[in-house]
Amino acid sequence: MRLLILTVAAAAVLAGCGGAEPRLTRTDAVPLITLTTRIAQEGACAQARDIAALQARAVRLVNQRRVPSRLQEPFLSGVNALAEQSPACVPTVTPEPTSPPPKPGKGRGKGHGKDHEHGDQG
Repeated sequence: MRLLILTVAAAAVLAGCGGAEPRLTRTDAVPLITLTTRIAQEGACAQARDIAALQARAVRLVNQRRVPSRLQEPFLSGVNALAEQSPACVPTVTPEPTSPPPKPGKGRGKGHGKDHEHGDQG
């Protein structure tokens, strides 16, 4: 999660206004920030899904040349590091209800079934 927070902070810096430093445009940075904020609050399966979406979005922005060249390597490195730590999505398994064991003395009766005849000792 520490890396996720760093990624959010980096995206916020990249979206910063003014200055001569290379940065992402606000329209490109805001969806990244929104997605990383959501990831921090999700369960493992949703995180795995949204981290993959974040990675795809980051690659798409770089390929569209919307990320300044000086930022491409640190930007993708941070996103890829987050993707490497993506949690495994293990579906929740609900155990089948089991029937309670039979109560002592409540079996099938004295003969233990219909197949036994009285007096048959076997």
